[in-house]
Amino acid sequence: MNNYESIVKSIASQQGGYREKEILKNSHTIEKSETWNNGHKVLEILETVADAVGYKNGFQVDIITRSICG
Repeated sequence: MNNYESIVKSIASQQGGYREKEILKNSHTIEKSETWNNGHKVLEILETVADAVGYKNGFQVDIITRSICG
């Protein structure tokens, strides 16, 4: 999924807030979500390190509409 890194960073820099930008600064993974069709191709960006209760911060971007969607 490294080939999507620049697209995700571009979308986050234009539309993202502090949370999205902080996630991209930390160690993270980019994975294909269940929504992957002609109209929407959604990627999940998740931190690799979980917090004390096991939660991983993350967000989703749609590379077709070039927007943050979750």
